[in-house]
Amino acid sequence: MKIPMPAAILSGGASRRMGSPKGALPYGGTTLLAHQAARLAAVFADVIAVVKEAPGFDAGPARVVLDGTPQLAPLHGVLRALEETEDRIFILAVDLPALAESVLRAIGQRGLATAAPALLPVSEGVLQPLAAVWRRGVLPAARERIARGELSLHGLAEQVGAEIFPEEAWRALDPSGNSFAKASI
Repeated sequence: MKIPMPAAILSGGASRRMGSPKGALPYGGTTLLAHQAARLAAVFADVIAVVKEAPGFDAGPARVVLDGTPQLAPLHGVLRALEETEDRIFILAVDLPALAESVLRAIGQRGLATAAPALLPVSEGVLQPLAAVWRRGVLPAARERIARGELSLHGLAEQVGAEIFPEEAWRALDPSGNSFAKASI
């Protein structure tokens, strides 16, 4: 059964090290973006891809939206994704393909149940704002932070009083602990 909220893949990073957009990189017989879109489409009601410019490569089943700014900061992508939802949205970085489906579902389900403005998992003591549920109600705070040049998602999460999804909770579903490992392509 699909979780009744949309999901967004943030795929707007510069990817200087890899030489091409991360989402365009080959992964599992397709692109990393298409791979992530297919995974999320199996779990969530709708999938969007937030990008800097229209991709010239396979985006899978995701509806593509532009984040509308040349500035490189994930906060811009989160803001754009929030503009696409009525209430809650699961946001995932394109370069987190190892996030286990059971962990995706657990974060999504807990995100539906909480009254908090955001639900962020923690891995090895570090918040994971790009594998989290955010609520539309954080839009004013996000816009204010951008206007002040404060682009930290951790700062936004702290400001709005995000709930933490503890490491013990997701590790029980992914004993390998690989869910938050970045793609090494």
